[in-house]
Amino acid sequence: MFEEINQRFEYLLSCTKKDANQSIIKKAFNKAFDLHKNQTRKDGTPYISHPVEVAIILAKLGFNEDTICGALLHDTVEDCDYSLEQIKTDFNKNIAEMVDCVSAIDKTKYIYDNTEIYEDPNFVKSSAEEQTFKKLIAIGKKNPLGFCIKFADRLHNLKTIDTFNYPKQLEKVRETEKWVLPIAKALKAEYFYIQIKNECFKIVHKQDGLNYLEQYNHYHNSNVKHIDNLMRSLKELFSEDNLKNIVLDSLSERKVFDELLVLNKNIKIKDISQGQLMKVPNYVIYIIYNNNLDKTSTINMLLSKLNKNSLNLRIVDAQIGSFSDFPYFVAKDKIKNYFRIYLLSLDEYQKLRIGTLDGRFNEIIDEDNINNLDSDIIKVKTRSGEIKYMPKYSTVLDFAFKIHKDIGFAFKYAIINDSKTKFPAYTKINENDKIEIIVDKNSNGELVNNAKLRWLAYVNTELAKKILIKWFEEII
Repeated sequence: MFEEINQRFEYLLSCTKKDANQSIIKKAFNKAFDLHKNQTRKDGTPYISHPVEVAIILAKLGFNEDTICGALLHDTVEDCDYSLEQIKTDFNKNIAEMVDCVSAIDKTKYIYDNTEIYEDPNFVKSSAEEQTFKKLIAIGKKNPLGFCIKFADRLHNLKTIDTFNYPKQLEKVRETEKWVLPIAKALKAEYFYIQIKNECFKIVHKQDGLNYLEQYNHYHNSNVKHIDNLMRSLKELFSEDNLKNIVLDSLSERKVFDELLVLNKNIKIKDISQGQLMKVPNYVIYIIYNNNLDKTSTINMLLSKLNKNSLNLRIVDAQIGSFSDFPYFVAKDKIKNYFRIYLLSLDEYQKLRIGTLDGRFNEIIDEDNINNLDSDIIKVKTRSGEIKYMPKYSTVLDFAFKIHKDIGFAFKYAIINDSKTKFPAYTKINENDKIEIIVDKNSNGELVNNAKLRWLAYVNTELAKKILIKWFEEII
């Protein structure tokens, strides 16, 4: 078994970038191998196989050597009594920070926070989970590469979850949907979001989805030769066009099912047939060009070639990706397979896959909005023009509590976009709104608490709900 792990590690090295520092990766592997040497996974395999597979996922996506080292070492602090200070000394601060980001809170050292409504000393496991993911977000905001290690870790764990009983699998899905997927969505990390959500989909539909998965696999297996021929033809067609790469992937089981739901909202997963599968895209093609090429002229050239080629690949529609906002074309071939086709620069392709790691996450998400990570975010302004990011469904009362809890409690009405209208607490806010909160004050100029029980129906953000619930608990 260890021979197989060594082979997988050699494969990992082959997947790293050409300019990667392989000596530090080898050092991290040797350290992880030594620390995990007496540990096994639930299926009996040596534990070291897990961090190696996590590192492979990241290497294939083009992450740097520090991130790969972080992946190899990501469980050493939590499981091997290896300290963050030792990682700093043996490697560097950046790697130590990433490992800290993904290391769970020690339940034996759990400290109950009585100001946090979601924590309870009677439910240590749940409260420790809450603290663990808050730590992940707090550290990940400073070093977003830590999030990517968490995504790859969760993806591999879900792929190898069969050794756990089914209730435990569903528990892991619940945790993933509550925390991991919303972070991936906020980062616009499409590859991780799609792959992780797909594994959750397959677990949830393990029983009623058997027929669908069989139909999906049969359809894709029967198309292998045709798809291989199409790829060869595409590469020949664009062989002289200075392209970086052409990638053809199968759309995931969940994405194909979602496409079918668009066509028929009442469709049941257990009843899906081969004929229905053929009515929606099952494949995605990425045609990737060099960053130094002009975008408009390059896309026009690529489209012209696609339309005039002998591949019998005909473009029938153009759409915008619901997740990434990148445009794509829908094409159909001679045997009625449907494809999504993206025409992207190398930078755009990387962004589509791994998301935004440029710090915008910090602007959008703060500690108060952790539980709103799965919401669409809009940008609004205060009276002075300061930009705030809020979940799309927020009200002006949510906005008031976002500014400060005392402003929220003293809410009287809101002025939106300098209108003369007085807007009540339940008014929904929209993208680019300028919002002024008018508060109630007494004769001494002090803020007056106007909180009413019905306000709980007016707020939609977790922050505002927590503040109000805590207040009413204290006065009852």
